[in-house]
Amino acid sequence: MSLDYYRPNISGLTLYVESLAKGLAARGHEVTILTHAHAAGLPPEETDGGVRVVRAPVLARAGKALLSPAIVAAARRELARAEVLHLHSPLVNAVPLSLAGGAAGVPIVVTYHCDLKPPPGVVQRVIEMLARGSQDFALSRAHTIVTYTEDYARHTPSLAKRISKVRWILPPVVDPGRTGRSPEEIRARYGVRGKPVLLFLGRFAEEKGLPYLVGALPEIRRRFPDAGLLLAGEKDRVPGETVGERLAPLLADPESGVVATGPVAPEEIGDLFRVADLLVLPSTNSTESFGLVQVEAMLEGVPVVASDLPGVRQPVRLTGMGEIAPIGDAAGLARQIIRVLEAPDAYLRPREEIRSRFSMDRAISEYEDVYRGAVADRR
Repeated sequence: MSLDYYRPNISGLTLYVESLAKGLAARGHEVTILTHAHAAGLPPEETDGGVRVVRAPVLARAGKALLSPAIVAAARRELARAEVLHLHSPLVNAVPLSLAGGAAGVPIVVTYHCDLKPPPGVVQRVIEMLARGSQDFALSRAHTIVTYTEDYARHTPSLAKRISKVRWILPPVVDPGRTGRSPEEIRARYGVRGKPVLLFLGRFAEEKGLPYLVGALPEIRRRFPDAGLLLAGEKDRVPGETVGERLAPLLADPESGVVATGPVAPEEIGDLFRVADLLVLPSTNSTESFGLVQVEAMLEGVPVVASDLPGVRQPVRLTGMGEIAPIGDAAGLARQIIRVLEAPDAYLRPREEIRSRFSMDRAISEYEDVYRGAVADRR
């Protein structure tokens, strides 16, 4: 498997790949992750949870994009003993890795995690054109393309025009970690104030829609005067983003009721759900294709309000455990949040029902079918 960023970077994509890789390794498959040494001090090779991780040095950076000729050389070495090359898109080196896979006679599977939407600017537009061309090159050479939902596949042009080889597999979602802390201890640890508590969990990136959530807060407080907003995730070291800087004055105001935790370790994510009354996912574009955090919240009995984006709206549609809000609309977001907070019990569903729908075993079995089909057709 290859992707641009892997642990210790934390995102929905990296957690997805980690869960899938470790699940496959637990079933006896030999799995290698080929990625970049995106931060200083990362070892060039290590084994984690039965998965071998190989990191190539980074030559240059352009925003979030990492440039590394060394990753292609590493891929050639690894492909000599691989049966499947599994690329996770968006992926900067999609073209050379696809070419290396073809030259080695190794079938290619691409999981299309999300679309590409760089920030405004002439340079970013050029980067987007190159990235889309690279992505389409890999998709055209893939034996099978996997995405999370049919909804997202049919509303994404690069997938819709290749729909005959697209397969949708609901993502594997692991149970959120818990530390054993009481709700009182958790509130004190993160400085959570007010009730009800709205939770946002993700990077402080433009496409996550945080300004709309902050903009919705005054209307929410007219109905729930003591409502608090807990923002969890990386806010300062997000490549190419200024959301953290723009929200800094609000976060510095102790009367705002808005608290930012910074990055939260995966094993502590469950703590956040224990003090949250509602998870909000206000994403604004197709760089968000699902939102794994929605399912994590639902597993902990926390309802969700999510944007009406293809794929992102599916967890609520599939479970009934929340409401869908208009995209980029603070007033509409506030309206749906208030609706859930006024009748939270109406949105609760049995945990077993959520767990079975997003089973790790099911997702891994479906991926095994994809791999077997690719290997068999190549032979």
